[in-house]
Amino acid sequence: MSEEKRIPLIIDTDPGDDDAASILWALSCGKFDVKALTIASGNVGLDKCAINALRTLEVSKRTDIPVYKGAWKPIVIPAQDASWIHGEDGLGDAGFPLPQTPVTPGYAPAEMVRIAKESSEPITILALAPITNVALAILLDADFKNHVKEVVFMGGAVRVPGNISPGASFNVAVDPHAASIVYNSGIPVVQVGLDACDQVTQRWEDLDEIGRAGTAVADFVVRMMEFRRDKAVKVIKNEKGEVVSRIPAGAQAGRGKAGIGLNDLTTTAYLINPGWFKAQEVTMDIETGGLTPGRTTADFFGLWGKKPNCTFVYEADGPALVEQWVEDIKSFRP
Repeated sequence: MSEEKRIPLIIDTDPGDDDAASILWALSCGKFDVKALTIASGNVGLDKCAINALRTLEVSKRTDIPVYKGAWKPIVIPAQDASWIHGEDGLGDAGFPLPQTPVTPGYAPAEMVRIAKESSEPITILALAPITNVALAILLDADFKNHVKEVVFMGGAVRVPGNISPGASFNVAVDPHAASIVYNSGIPVVQVGLDACDQVTQRWEDLDEIGRAGTAVADFVVRMMEFRRDKAVKVIKNEKGEVVSRIPAGAQAGRGKAGIGLNDLTTTAYLINPGWFKAQEVTMDIETGGLTPGRTTADFFGLWGKKPNCTFVYEADGPALVEQWVEDIKSFRP
């Protein structure tokens, strides 16, 4: 694909091992002109996420892409992280060296507005983090939405259980108020949530195949995923602070020890090839309170009387997209 035909893309991210894998895939597939990485807190804290973004760009030799730090916490509620599955440093505590490249001066939501308005065609936002930065960009500039083609968002759980509460996915529950702003902004939203992501498994055999490529990128991917094999366990405590259960990462979607679910990778796959997915247009809104704040509620029958605002992705061809990811990462020699 020629350079001028590549999709202009901002990746809003909170790396996170699956974010890092997604960034590498976006850079290796040749379909995107990545304008910037905008960083929010989420999987780990903001500073750690920025470091991981820089590490990922360095291993892919794309330090020309700016990294802008943004929201250090959600708009309203306190911050929470997912270090239990990503490791304390976000990349599986694999001991990667600190990056040599600094972050780029600028505030991510403001830079997002600038990049979108300077683009010769509407920008696409691949939103892999709690969606705080995108919401703040909407609030910063009323004209911003007119320069965004769509937001492809890794978030939501409609017909499947949540992964942070019984009814909500992490990226929405961390900042439900931000998600509500984005979904109701008029910008088209593609929701690639757990309904699709739970159907995709990266098997350990897939990681082994990547490892045999012997490249710096392959080594980076395999090393940061090792944490999930045995160490990623969510500890559940009751109101007294007593441990009542331990949930291994493989419990989600019943994967067991067969492999892992890199949800951000599934979302990136939608942009690479929508043909791997099935979706429908619905009206979607976000619960900001109640038992499960962050629940994505779909109006399938038009009971709210509103126009659809969301492309709800509910099915994925997991084997096809994983096979392509493996091939692209194996052959990525920047």
